[in-house]
Amino acid sequence: MGPRKAPEIRRAQILEAAARIFARHGFRGATTRQIAREAGVAEGTLFRYFPTKRHLLLAMFEALTVQPIQRHLQALPAMEPQRWLEEFLRERLVAMRAQLPLMQALYQEIRTDEAVRRAFLDQIARPLLEEVRRMLAAELGQGRYRPLHPALVMWAIWGALHGVTVFGMELDPELAALPPEQIAKQLATFVLRGIEDPSQT
Repeated sequence: MGPRKAPEIRRAQILEAAARIFARHGFRGATTRQIAREAGVAEGTLFRYFPTKRHLLLAMFEALTVQPIQRHLQALPAMEPQRWLEEFLRERLVAMRAQLPLMQALYQEIRTDEAVRRAFLDQIARPLLEEVRRMLAAELGQGRYRPLHPALVMWAIWGALHGVTVFGMELDPELAALPPEQIAKQLATFVLRGIEDPSQT
């Protein structure tokens, strides 16, 4: 028998296996037995880390979305807004395109399962969005930008990112062929020039 793996390594191993299974079969079509087999662990071991598939789904959103966004937010105060937004958008574009089937499966579950949606909103979305809104409010309050509501700016950025990734790049081969850095730069310019206060330029 091989050496025992540290709990954080085993947990990451199970999450990676779950991501592959969810991408192949969707959330509802996947079983914990399939995920355990893919991870190379007993089903009982999986349950010690994640009691239900719902726990797996929420942990996956935490790893794929919340943690990367939090890392970017920590860097925001020390960076120029254009550069920060370009780097944020580029990283999210690359990550979302790489995990598109998985993200589509997870978002579908959030839209259709009330219990999953409520858990996602309460445990992940609202705490993260409050953090994002607080950081945006601080930036918007510096006088460089129009006095827009932070939530409006936040959702406009989020909607543009998802619109480009989920729909635009799927439907428009010319857009999909552009380098992520170019898309991020143009999208960041579009957003920041739109909220900029003309009297401050």
